Amino acid sequence: MPELPEVNTLAVALARQLRNDSISAWSRLSPRLRQPIPDAAEAAPVTGRRIRDVRRVAKAIYIDFGGKQFLKIHLGMTGYFCLSQKPQKPVKHAHLQLQLASGRTLTFCDPRRFGSIEITSLPAERIVEPFSGELTLAYLKAACADRECNIKALIMDQQVIAGLGNIYAAESLFKAGIRPDRPAGSLKPAEIRKLCDACISVIGVAVQAGIDSLGDRPEIDNQTTHFDIETLVYDRQNELCHRCGKSSIEIVRISGRSSCFCPACQK
Repeated sequence: MPELPEVNTLAVALARQLRNDSISAWSRLSPRLRQPIPDAAEAAPVTGRRIRDVRRVAKAIYIDFGGKQFLKIHLGMTGYFCLSQKPQKPVKHAHLQLQLASGRTLTFCDPRRFGSIEITSLPAERIVEPFSGELTLAYLKAACADRECNIKALIMDQQVIAGLGNIYAAESLFKAGIRPDRPAGSLKPAEIRKLCDACISVIGVAVQAGIDSLGDRPEIDNQTTHFDIETLVYDRQNELCHRCGKSSIEIVRISGRSSCFCPACQK
């Protein structure tokens, strides 16, 4: 499933390509996603209007037409966009095809159908995201206080911190030297500070890596959200730890998800 940096990369790519263009025709090909895709009549508020910007909020993409209504896209597990330079026939797993005033075609595809497309407003309240100036030590201390759930589940809770998924939560906890199965309320102030800094650093590096991967390419396809990141613990079970060089990476199940950690480096 795309996490915040991957969704951000796609939002940046779309913004570069779609600004000042507009949707001239809305073709719903297969309405069955996580919820029904709006039809052409329901999409009228965003059709024919100039695209001002494309922005990311948490793990969702919002296309801004300068009014109160936005086109909101959630990629789910396998959603992606294809941008072609000329009209084309619908491709495999296509659910929505948009003809643009520029003559290009933007198609949303989703093999597993867990994505969603809505015409909606921006959320009235935003959940804190893992960036400097948003995620603060005071906020994370308050979120951890007296909590019995494990710390990884807490920082992956999208109502606590928006955007942290399995990969970057695992890497943040490794960077901070904290076991993923520690009760959140057991963390000491110094550990919470390390974790706060780690979340911001890990996400910041990944976001920049995603943007750098775009270069000056105009293409948008199923590979746009795929870029190289260095993981030190995620998906490295049974490998020797890169930090201590002594212990092998172990794996535990947390909230139904696999979570890798180093038993020597993470306490």
